[in-house]
Amino acid sequence: MWGGEDDWMGLSRAGTTGRARAAMEGASRWSVAALAGVAAAVAAGTVPDVIKSWLGDQRGFLTALCVASAAVFAGINLWQQHSKGVGIVIALPRANWRAPWSGQWAAAAVAHARRHHDSCFTVRQDIMAARPEDGAQAKGTAREARKDAIELVCELVNARLTELAEADPSVPVSLYVNAALPDAFELGARFKFNVHRRVGSVGVSPRNDAAADYRKSVAEVALPQRAEFTRTDFFTAVRISGRLKEPLTPAEAVRAAKLAKVTEEPDFAGAPDGGAVALVVHLADNPMMVAEALRAAREGCLDVNGRWERCRAALVVDGGPANIPETTGDFELVVRHVYAAWSAWIGARPHYAGLRPRLFITAPASVAFALGWLLGHTVTPVPHPYETGEPCTSS
Repeated sequence: MWGGEDDWMGLSRAGTTGRARAAMEGASRWSVAALAGVAAAVAAGTVPDVIKSWLGDQRGFLTALCVASAAVFAGINLWQQHSKGVGIVIALPRANWRAPWSGQWAAAAVAHARRHHDSCFTVRQDIMAARPEDGAQAKGTAREARKDAIELVCELVNARLTELAEADPSVPVSLYVNAALPDAFELGARFKFNVHRRVGSVGVSPRNDAAADYRKSVAEVALPQRAEFTRTDFFTAVRISGRLKEPLTPAEAVRAAKLAKVTEEPDFAGAPDGGAVALVVHLADNPMMVAEALRAAREGCLDVNGRWERCRAALVVDGGPANIPETTGDFELVVRHVYAAWSAWIGARPHYAGLRPRLFITAPASVAFALGWLLGHTVTPVPHPYETGEPCTSS
């Protein structure tokens, strides 16, 4: 289900804070209008005087005043023409057994998108998650419904992106994503192949001037993240771009190591006959997550496709008890850190090439989406709570 700029499931703007900010923005627009009026009055009143007094004593002053007035007009014109882009709010609430999904995030995201973009539209689609006590058939049905729902959301968003690409490919786009982590990861994986916006265009040689100019004309897709510690309600967490694949510099590697520790050989008794390998990413304060994920990987568990596997080995990227600092630089650095660590780990172990990589993740949704864009074509996420123990029947 989707809505336009002013219509989304009866969603209202944010509370007092949102109204206050809207009032401030309205005041700023009135200030610009007033400034334009003053500039027009000055220009209208002084141009004749300049013409009449061009050879008089006030020539320099009046000429400077007219130039300043013209500059004000030009600045206002450029300001009005500057595109603030489009905000796309994607909400995928989980139905059934999980606790009620709060609509507060979506309300705040819509309010933020309206304030900071020229237009916004929203997509909401319920994800019918299976309950732990459901049987194999019910779980299989839920998995198929989930896959269809995510596919529908991607089609709706792609339709909007196609319209934007046809109108102006350089219009900035921000995706506000609120979804369970496996769903956010798979959304990112699907956007990997979005060709309408050239999401995260990579591999353009600087010598190819035409290709470089085209890349400059195509806006990147940004992922705003709900802030918990800063004064703003949302901040740009990750920009989907080929930069996310760039190797870390020595200074970045030092900084990344402080944000998240990479353990290539964790305390993990893998299954010698396991058909998978595990990537465990812990980037939010969940003290038991790493231990629980490694136990599920060892005992065997189901991924989002219903495939049961045990893991032979594991790589752990652990941010510890601290959350990622709420800056674009740190969020993007952590994403690059995970990608670089996984690429190096799997590249150094060619004997694991035939195994199926699985992702166990606790992180902000923007990070999950970005990792899906980077790794979703080869890595399959495992939903939480982990369903361990080999199922009696295939599903």
